[in-house]
Amino acid sequence: MNRLINRKHRQNKQQGFTLLELLIAVVIASISVLGLAYTQTKSLQYARSSSQYTRASIEASNTVEEIWASLCEFQNGKALDDLALADGFTRTFAPTSFDNEMIITIAWGDNRLTDADNEVKVEVVFPNISADTTLCPPVVS
Repeated sequence: MNRLINRKHRQNKQQGFTLLELLIAVVIASISVLGLAYTQTKSLQYARSSSQYTRASIEASNTVEEIWASLCEFQNGKALDDLALADGFTRTFAPTSFDNEMIITIAWGDNRLTDADNEVKVEVVFPNISADTTLCPPVVS
């Protein structure tokens, strides 16, 4: 009889969790969920930054294409201000007026990521064709 009581007493002692074990499990689970949430947030921020970088690269390419299409006019003094640019981007040229060797910078504002560059720089070299009358016919006024 004594053995039955001891066996029942041992079984009752080992059933369930203590409050301390439960609290530790909740803390560990909470930290894990917070870590996952932080990782997801950073992932979305980097995806957005990557998207903006791709769009800025396309804008830089479009700028070069527009200059190529009117290269004679630009080499003869046309201003760079007339070139199209998508909303949300800024463009700068170095030097500020047309030159056959230029750096085109496309930038966008995004303060969420501090460890990422929010600009794309493209170095471009154009051939000097302004003196070639077959490629750049003289302007008749």
